[in-house]
Amino acid sequence: MQRRPGRRRGIWAIVLLVLGVVLIGGAVALMVSRYTGAREFSDNMQPTIVRGDAVVLHKDPHQVRRGDVVLYDPREWGLQGPFLGRVVAVGGDRISYARGEEALKLNGQPLVEPYVKDAPGDGGVPFDVVVPQGRIFILGDNRGNSADSRFHPGRDEGTLPVSAVTGVEADQKSPLVMGIGLAVFAGLCLLPVGIGLGIAALVARRRRPVPPTGPVWGAVHVEHP
Repeated sequence: MQRRPGRRRGIWAIVLLVLGVVLIGGAVALMVSRYTGAREFSDNMQPTIVRGDAVVLHKDPHQVRRGDVVLYDPREWGLQGPFLGRVVAVGGDRISYARGEEALKLNGQPLVEPYVKDAPGDGGVPFDVVVPQGRIFILGDNRGNSADSRFHPGRDEGTLPVSAVTGVEADQKSPLVMGIGLAVFAGLCLLPVGIGLGIAALVARRRRPVPPTGPVWGAVHVEHP
C-alpha cells in the first residue's frame, strides 16, 4: 500500500502542536497556582522598584525573612493596601535608629542596606523596637518617602503580623521560575514549527493525489489475441 504524501510531516505537525500547547498550558497553570503579580503605584520602593514596575510574587509564603520585598495588607495601620515594602526585622529582632547615625542597627550591629535610595535614616524618625514573635517591621527603600512601620507606632510599635504578608517577591533566577520561562519559550517555538509542517503536509497531499490501490469499478479488462 502506497503511503500518502506528507503523512510523516502531518504526524510531526500534530506531535509538535500538542507538545507546544502542553508546555505553555502547564507553565501558565503552574504560574497562576503559585505566583501572583503586583504593580507599584508609589515611589516608596525606589530605586529597587520604580513607579509602574510589575513584580512577581510567591502566593501565601510559608516563610518571611529579613530583606524580603513583600506585598502586605496595612489594615492594622488604618490604611487601604496592599503595599510593597521590605522586611528589615522579624520576630525576636531588635531594630533601631537614632538621628545622626549612618545606618540602622539590627540586634546591635549596623545593618548594611545597599538597596536604600539615599540615607537609611531619611525621614528623620528615630525608633527602637523589639519585634514581637509572629510579627515583622517593614520599611520602604525610599526612606524619605515611605509611610511604613516608623510612622505607625501606636500598636505593637509599628509592626505587622506575618499574616499581613500576601506575597514575597520571587527570585527571577530560581530554578522554578527559569523552568517556567523556558517551558513557555519552548512551547512558543514549537507551535509555529508544527503549523508550518501541517501546512507543508496539506500542500504535499494536494499536489500528489494518491493513485487507486484496488479495482476501478466500471473498468473493462480486454485480452488481446
